[in-house]
Amino acid sequence: MKKLTFIFFLSILCFVKSQTKVAGTYHVSSGNPDDGGYNWVLLDSHDFAMFTFGQIIAGKWSIDNKNVITFKPNIPQYPFDVYGRFDPKVKGTKIMFSNFNGNEDAFIGNSEQGIQPVLSPDANCLPYPLLKEFNDQFKDILLSVSSYNQEKATFYKADFQKYNDFIVTYYSSSVMVKPFTAELKDDKLYFERKERPSSERKDIKPEELKEFEMYLSQGTSSEPKESIVGNKSYNIISYGIGESQEKFDEETFLKFNYKYDPSTEIYTAKNKYNVPKDDAYHDLNTLYKYHRIELKTNQNSYQKSNKSIFNITCKN
Repeated sequence: MKKLTFIFFLSILCFVKSQTKVAGTYHVSSGNPDDGGYNWVLLDSHDFAMFTFGQIIAGKWSIDNKNVITFKPNIPQYPFDVYGRFDPKVKGTKIMFSNFNGNEDAFIGNSEQGIQPVLSPDANCLPYPLLKEFNDQFKDILLSVSSYNQEKATFYKADFQKYNDFIVTYYSSSVMVKPFTAELKDDKLYFERKERPSSERKDIKPEELKEFEMYLSQGTSSEPKESIVGNKSYNIISYGIGESQEKFDEETFLKFNYKYDPSTEIYTAKNKYNVPKDDAYHDLNTLYKYHRIELKTNQNSYQKSNKSIFNITCKN
């Protein structure tokens, strides 16, 4: 019996030793010594984050018996999100465009009037907020993005009854990343460009774990929030004053610091913040609640104009 027990534990030990260790940090060079390359963090929880200059991709990883790792990024269901509220001061329709850029063609409009490009192809030096107030009261919002692999355009339609002030967020192709793979060999990751593998895997130090978890929290979420809160300059509250993001509890922050009027859905600071008059972006004395509007897809035909809403370029 003792011999059988010893053999059993020996087999377990051999099995554990045979398991490939994946969790750790890896670095992939971009070929440009000035941009820092691509930094990968894979946790034992099967969460991962890739962070580079100006971009964070987070999601889940899994590995098969051939040491091929599949990365599944957290991405939104659609390339747009729409949030709205009712503002009695707005007579038509006001839209703030978030994350739009001139490198990708995105369109907006409504089912009655059709769609038009948000930005001209050469648009740059965009102001913040990128805001447009239309004279007409929209009954719905239509959104679309150019796709070269689709024969017929897909439209994303937001229906609403009572809203007239909107935040429309666009998720570019750099965010809408499909699942991809890498081979783990000799403690290195080999992606599509196999001639440029990652550095050897390094164990994650305990003091590094919190920092890496912060990167994970900053990656795009596949689960959009049902409501967001922002000020009159569309500064969306993502973390509290003086608080690090991983410690921030939005509900507690608002309840402790603001009075809420459910009839207007406006938050008013209990103790007024001292903010310069010309710094509206950081004025958090009054906050407004926006509700997420569900998008529905269709491939109907709509009138299309080539005239862009914004044609903004840098002044020489």
